[in-house]
Formats: sequence, structure tokens, C-alpha cells
Amino acid sequence: MQIYKKNSDIKPVNDQVGALRSKLIIFHFLYVLIVEQLKGIMITMVQETDLAIIGGGPAGLTAAIYTARMGLKTTVFEAEAIGGVARTTEKIENYPGFLSITGPELVDKMKVQAEHCGANIILDTVGSIDRAEMIVNTSRDQWKTKAVIIATGSKRRKLGLSNEKELEESGLSYCAVCDGPLHRGKIVALVGGGSTAAHDAIYLAGVARKVFLIHEEDKLDVDEDLTNQVFSYKELEPMFNSTIEEAISKHNSLRKLVIRNHKTNEISEIRVKALFVAIGEDPFKLATLTGIETDGSGSIKVNDDQATNIEGIYAAGDVTGGIKQIGTAVGEGVVAAMKAGFFVKRKKRLEKKMEENSVN
Repeated sequence: MQIYKKNSDIKPVNDQVGALRSKLIIFHFLYVLIVEQLKGIMITMVQETDLAIIGGGPAGLTAAIYTARMGLKTTVFEAEAIGGVARTTEKIENYPGFLSITGPELVDKMKVQAEHCGANIILDTVGSIDRAEMIVNTSRDQWKTKAVIIATGSKRRKLGLSNEKELEESGLSYCAVCDGPLHRGKIVALVGGGSTAAHDAIYLAGVARKVFLIHEEDKLDVDEDLTNQVFSYKELEPMFNSTIEEAISKHNSLRKLVIRNHKTNEISEIRVKALFVAIGEDPFKLATLTGIETDGSGSIKVNDDQATNIEGIYAAGDVTGGIKQIGTAVGEGVVAAMKAGFFVKRKKRLEKKMEENSVN
């Protein structure tokens, strides 16, 4: 006998299938919504280090060598190329121990030594420092640290010439002390009117045959004593109220500058073998964001211990202003490392003591 089910028997089954289908659709919708919300969100892991060094130039690498040798877990963060400005120097002849060495060779030796001592070097950009929690925020991670050494160097202000990058390999320099001796006995030009430019002018006057001092104002922006000292050198020829319109090179060598006098609107040309730029530096934004005190030029203020106004944060090298040389950067890196290292060790002892007291 064949038995037929009534429609009333089949309907409840259809209702259950429909309800299940609806639930699956809702679940899928919610899943897609959650996935879309999570897209682009990076799950940041908080890592730990005893000491964070921001900047992988001579000051930062020197500090890393010292703190790693002190037995501290040391992490160096470099946003661009290891070695900073020193890496771009073609020839270094005033660093003790080397008659002549290229910038890349010197900083590579420093990097190898720092890593040999145990320092961890990471290519990553530091965006901010949480001074309250002592956390360094990079583009990829967060690092909990006990102290920070800022050794980011200085970013020299550019002239804005269309071929400035090309000129950097054919006679344009941002460091008179570094590259001045390479143009001994030649005719050179210097742009700038502040304290750095004034001291660079004095230095170059003792090296070059003639120095054109180009400045957009009608006088130097320094005190009378320094001004008199600058112009006591017969090798210096001022070109006030003037700016460089064009720099012309040929066969990978700077040949001449086109100068405009804004007061007379006169255009003139001068033949030079080198152009030195000393028009200031771009402000260090990380310091400002963190609340670290800086001077009028944007350099970080430090005391004799290379300490800033914020406890546990130190600075070394070009970022602190002063004489911008590899030798001074190394020296400041040593001081910052020793002082920061002692600070970290004291902090670790205190934390250990507090932990033992809490257990007891």
C-alpha cells in the first residue's frame, strides 16, 4: 500500500529549511562585515628592550656598541640607510685611525661591531615616543623600553635647485669642515648668513683661494664681533641681497653659479669649483611631539650627560647641534650610552627590589 504524506506534514520541514537558510545568510553577512572592518588593521605586538636607540649613524652605532657591551638588550631603529649622512661621504680623512676611508666603509665597520656586541639593528621608522609609558612606536611595532637615546642626525635644509641632487655628486656640499680640504687653493662659494655659515666662512677662508659668501639679506645674522672676524679675511667676498638662480655643472663638475641681486635685479655669473650650503636645518618633529626641549635652530637641548629635559631620554650627535663631525658624534654617543646605561641598570635594580618586596 502506498502512503502519501499530507501537505500539513511537509510544511514544518520546509519552514525549518527556510529558517536555517536565513540564519546562514545572516551569519555570512556578519562574517563579511567583520572581515571588512578588520581589513588594514595591524595587530601590534608590544616587544621589550632595555634601551632603544633611534638613529643608526655614528652616534647611534657607537652608543649601541657601549650599551650592548654593558649587557643591556639594545635595539637600534634606522628609518633609511645605516650610517646616516656619514654613509654619503665620499672620502673621510680626519677620523682617527684611518689616513683615508670612505663613509660607507667606516659606518659598515661600526654596524658590524655593534651587531657583534649584541645590538639588534632594525630598519623601521619611529613615529612617536610615549614618554609616560616609555614606549617607542614604530611603523610596525611597539617597543617597551627603559631608556631612549635619540641619534637621528640633522636634516640639512636644501637650496631648492632643480638639479641639487645631481650637484651633490659634483661639488655641492652641506659640510664645509668635511669637504673643504678637497678644494684647497680653489675658488668656492658659500650660501648662508647665520652662525654656522659665519664659522664655515672662516674655516673655508683658511683653505680656499677665494670664497664668495652669498646671503639673501643685506648683512650677516650674527653679532658684530663675529661679523668683524668673518670679514677680516681677505679671501672672503660678500654677495649680499643675493640668491642663486642656477648652478651649472659640466662633466660631473660644478662650473659656475648664476646669481641674482634682489636689490638691483642684476644677474651675474661666478666661476667656482664647489658650493657649500649652510642655510639651517629642518626642525626635528619627533622631539617636538614628545615634548623634548629644542633651541631656536631645532636642535635638541642636552646637559653634560647628554640628557634631555625628559627623564630617561638622551640625545647624541648632530641632532644636538654644535660641531657636526663624526668624531663629536662618536664622543657624544659614548657619553649618552654610559649615562643611559647606568640609568637603566639603576631602574632594573629598583624594579627587582620592588618585585622581591611584593613577594615577601
